[in-house]
Amino acid sequence: MGLRETPVVTAAVVKLIYQLFHVEIKPVGEESMGVRSMCLHVETRDVRILLDAGVSLAPRRFGLPPHERELERVREVRSRMVNLPADVVTVSHYHRDHFTPWYPSLYMATESNTYIEIYRGRKILAKHPADLNWSQKRRHYGFVKSLQTAGGELIYADGGEWRFGSTLVMASQPLWHGAVGSKTGRVIGFAVIDGEERLVFLPDVEGPLEPEPLRFAESVKPTIVIVGGPAVYLNMEIEKAVENLKSLIDMSPHTLVLAHHLLRDLDWRRRVAEVLEYGERKRVYVTTYAGLAGLPEELLEARRRELYR
Repeated sequence: MGLRETPVVTAAVVKLIYQLFHVEIKPVGEESMGVRSMCLHVETRDVRILLDAGVSLAPRRFGLPPHERELERVREVRSRMVNLPADVVTVSHYHRDHFTPWYPSLYMATESNTYIEIYRGRKILAKHPADLNWSQKRRHYGFVKSLQTAGGELIYADGGEWRFGSTLVMASQPLWHGAVGSKTGRVIGFAVIDGEERLVFLPDVEGPLEPEPLRFAESVKPTIVIVGGPAVYLNMEIEKAVENLKSLIDMSPHTLVLAHHLLRDLDWRRRVAEVLEYGERKRVYVTTYAGLAGLPEELLEARRRELYR
């Protein structure tokens, strides 16, 4: 029976697919795992990649600071991140949940040398500062300065390609962080291609809400898509995001991972029920970082009021 004929795609089947294609994918941290992050570890036959090595907690949610369980979890995720082997580290943009800063932070579980442990001796594929907003440009400046100490090799990645043996790593052209004209600026997505396995990583496109992330994914012909979903917790209109997620399903990946902003709402499944049903009809496994890791979902930020009670 071929992969496309499989009646029900499950996490176990996806794990087998990775093994067959010599690609190992490890979710490191994300909202379904209790923190703000989209960190993912990808290992092919030729290269080990740490996608967006950042993690943070919302300083205030529902008028409350992070609960002790969130603080414990962010330390756990940071520890995993530091101890994972990597040749390449990506920085899709300069929000604190997508890169490791050079200063100590309780809510990012960093000490004064954590950034050195993350970036030292590694190739860093990072977003160019040209089209960033003011706050991200300021963080970019501090990040570049910190790399002089860390000793990583900084490469502005927008639109680039890199070959590692039989593995091809691609970066998209700049994509809007949400809708066109967003004050949060732009990000870049990545693709990792090894044989028949083609992973597309689309952080913080908030849906996607615009067609450019779809065009990048279509150019790769993905077998797995990791996408930052719509920020339903901010009461945004999600009709366009739902249609674009269905377009990603129409590209026939075996797996679609919904992540990040979407998982800051306990009611996220109802809000994108149409996408989940469409994926089931198309026999695409729609899941979360936690589901991909075989773990129960723990939306700690979305449950902050409950945790305090």
